[in-house]
Amino acid sequence: MSDNMANDPTMPGGAAHTPGSDPKTQADRANVEEQLGRLREDVAALSDAVRSMATHGADDVRRQASALREDVRQRGEQYLRQAQDAASDLEEEVTERIRAEPIKAVLIAAGVGYLYARLFR
Repeated sequence: MSDNMANDPTMPGGAAHTPGSDPKTQADRANVEEQLGRLREDVAALSDAVRSMATHGADDVRRQASALREDVRQRGEQYLRQAQDAASDLEEEVTERIRAEPIKAVLIAAGVGYLYARLFR
């Protein structure tokens, strides 16, 4: 018989060879399973690390957004106060001019009224 026939389990007189019964194959399988176990642990650790980074990152973004919102609010209030002060100053100046020159103020008001009436008739 040839060597191929001697190792063929279907041939009479051939040695029965079951897959995985070879010591080298079993050692390789054990090594692969061990590596898979380590890989699972590494993936779990990476998953935890990413989750932790995402949580901390979200907290940082929330803090930055809150600080930015507060800064924008303060600046808005400051600009509003400046605009109110400017309007108040303008009102006082106009009031003083009207009191200083009442006839001129009445003529200007009449002219503006006339122009307004002509434009929006």
